[in-house]
Amino acid sequence: MKMAGSKLQRILLLVGTTLLLFAPQRAAGQFPPAPGTGPGLAETIEAIDSARVTTRILYITAHPDDESGAVLTYLARGLHADVALLSLTRGEGGQNDLGPEQAPQLGLIRTQELLAATRGYGVKLYFTRAKDFGFSKTPEETERVWGDQVLEDMVRVIRSFRPNVVINGWGGVHGGHGHHQAAGLLTPKAVQLAADPALKLQGAASEQQDLGPWGDRKPVLVLDLDRSEKPQGYFLPLDEISPLYGKSWREIGLDGFANHRTQGITGFLGSPFLRRPIALKREDGGELDPAVLAQPLGALDEDYEVGNMGVDPLMRAVSTAVAAARDAALRLDWKAAADSLVVAGKKIDEVPRPAVSSQTPAPVVSLARSLQRKREKIDRALALVAGVRLEASADRSELVIGETFSVRTETRHREGIAGDFGKSSLLLPAEWSVTKEEPEAGGALRSTISTAKNPQGAARVSDTALPEPPPLVTATQEAVINGYAFTVSSPVYSVHASSTRTDRMALRVVPAYTLAVEPKQAIEIVAKPRKPLDVLLHVHSYATQPGQVRIGLAVPKGWRTGTAVALKFDGAGDRYARVTVTPPLKLAAGKYKISAYAERAADRSRNIKSERFTTSLEPLPTLPTQLWSEPAQCMIHAFAVNVPQNLRVGYVNAESERVPDALKMLGIHVEQLDAAALNFADLSKYNTIVVGVRAYELRPELAGANQRLLDYVSKGGTLVVQYQREFAWDKFKYAPYPALISPPAPPAKAGEPPAAPRPLPRITDENSPVKFLKPADPLLNRPNKITQDDFKGWVQERGLYFWTQFDSKYTPLLAMSDPGEPELNGGLVYTHYGKGTYIYTGLAFFRQLPEGVPGAYRLFVNVLGASRTK
Repeated sequence: MKMAGSKLQRILLLVGTTLLLFAPQRAAGQFPPAPGTGPGLAETIEAIDSARVTTRILYITAHPDDESGAVLTYLARGLHADVALLSLTRGEGGQNDLGPEQAPQLGLIRTQELLAATRGYGVKLYFTRAKDFGFSKTPEETERVWGDQVLEDMVRVIRSFRPNVVINGWGGVHGGHGHHQAAGLLTPKAVQLAADPALKLQGAASEQQDLGPWGDRKPVLVLDLDRSEKPQGYFLPLDEISPLYGKSWREIGLDGFANHRTQGITGFLGSPFLRRPIALKREDGGELDPAVLAQPLGALDEDYEVGNMGVDPLMRAVSTAVAAARDAALRLDWKAAADSLVVAGKKIDEVPRPAVSSQTPAPVVSLARSLQRKREKIDRALALVAGVRLEASADRSELVIGETFSVRTETRHREGIAGDFGKSSLLLPAEWSVTKEEPEAGGALRSTISTAKNPQGAARVSDTALPEPPPLVTATQEAVINGYAFTVSSPVYSVHASSTRTDRMALRVVPAYTLAVEPKQAIEIVAKPRKPLDVLLHVHSYATQPGQVRIGLAVPKGWRTGTAVALKFDGAGDRYARVTVTPPLKLAAGKYKISAYAERAADRSRNIKSERFTTSLEPLPTLPTQLWSEPAQCMIHAFAVNVPQNLRVGYVNAESERVPDALKMLGIHVEQLDAAALNFADLSKYNTIVVGVRAYELRPELAGANQRLLDYVSKGGTLVVQYQREFAWDKFKYAPYPALISPPAPPAKAGEPPAAPRPLPRITDENSPVKFLKPADPLLNRPNKITQDDFKGWVQERGLYFWTQFDSKYTPLLAMSDPGEPELNGGLVYTHYGKGTYIYTGLAFFRQLPEGVPGAYRLFVNVLGASRTK
């Protein structure tokens, strides 16, 4: 049965409105499903259509936000292929437009952003353990840092997902980010290695069946994705309108792509780059048959059979039944749709499925796997058609070993669908058990669960490829319709509600007591007299039973600490303690770790062992649903630095940088400047004003206040501008004299192609040698003598977005380069303007200061004190 797109859209709109009117408002308001992931008619038709397609496609790229959401959406929702995205890194080396998190914390947020995006695209998501170490200029450097592990992880994903087609997201790219180039080079290597029977991957016995060679019998087709201005190959119809959603595949993809908020993607959704045509082409140069992207049901086992690939009569019957289910669903005849899917499922079950073991012949293993995939698709479609819903919610998300918690499960199904819908059950970790079950109103069931052992110590290697750990507890329900049995499952979550928001939190095992330390960092200036330091401890009890702990600090040799503090808890809750630490009178430069602990004595009557807790577990500021675990400690950075007295700094923050907090640790008075302060406050009270990274891009009021800042400089102030991006800087005249980050390329000569874009000026090697261009300049000598030692211990990079072309009135102080490249001298540049000093720096102080790099502190203090060194 065929139906015009406009008529189908009217039916979908009517049904969607009806479902909204009669849906339970509490659930709909709390947890609106991501587009394309709910239980509506569009998703049901999608699930049915997917049951008739056997193609599996793996799209490989380097970072979150590298992917084409339009391509993934078209392949998954338009062609109904089984699609997965493999991102080699989690993006922890990028920037954060939303909050202060960097490095691994940012990687956790970007993982969740990409997970939300892929739900919109309709694809699965995997990662490798490759580190995002920031911008890399060459694939050689990238592969050296990543090592062999990244290839092993790529092979593991290929062998477990078993794609027919691999899309190389960076295939054929030989410039730009080294991570991108490396991803393009490693992808065909990984496909080749995955097919090599001689390559054995490590893993538990339960994983080995999924780690056998893939591509050895039938080669995997590798396609390059061409997103250039003039792409070549098969053009994907990304701007066609989906008959189910009423939007183009590109628009649906961009909706998902907008989840990359830490990268400021929403500001670029109108970019012409995201609207370009996109083509696929075979890496081997052959002609691409688009039919390979969506192969219909054919052979019993399309993965193993070679040669005669005609349609098996049983598969023809399955396809016919699934097509009938689609027609019935479009008529809203749910009983007929369910009956047809049951017929399809029973046909699959006609093929005997032997128990698979390490001794099972390869053809039998392959057939069993192929039939299982087909059955899972039919079961998923049947669950949606029958309206089988399983909701499972725990009374809390943080679980303490040795205690109990409860789970409420509620099941429902569509009226008019006859069947045997069994009682729900819970899949629990080993040595956990259900101790009590109690029925509740509305047919719900509440189960009390005893936790006896921490299950999180035996993670499988393959789990590292997942965006987040597998669910700790899963609810399942067995259903039988017309004699056909299938299972519905749902992860158990916990609902956290406040007056302003509601979140679903995954279950996790946590310590009974955790500690948050304030401050997490402190600076001891070695030339100053020692003073006691108060360490404030926020102790949280996740234990629901009363308890008592002793709170104390473990300090380095020669340091002194106050006595431990006893705290009592009536159950879950918070207490606070303060413990004083005193460093030794003679303190050598270095890093010193102060570790906090909570000790609980043994209690035989309650079967509690003595235990020391040393973990901090806190929600991330930008994404409070994610808890960040780290040792509960305060790191003391001791080094020599001279800080001018009574230094007052105004700071224009844009990325929630931690630089102001770092300066406060030196005793510098720092005030954050908002829009009102920039436009109306008396700026003369500040010795120095610092413009934070990307502030001209992210603080819209800054451009209008720029002349006030220049006037402030001309009257004797110091203005320090940290790195800005070229598109937000070069076309404006914010500096007192001309200065550009990325000058336009010279026009091409007649008959010659236009010059390639200039690479952005940055020094990615954090150990790059530094040349002093003006060794006697006051900024390198007062109040701190800057030497080569001050550039040791830097992290991730020297700097980025250096000036590359600037007026002769500016004085460059430093020159540096990445290996094999010309020197850049625009990383620290200043000029005298009127009575004051204007400074631009691309040096990555925003990374170095929070990491406690002594030389970065000394140099930045010199920069801040420029008005006092003239």
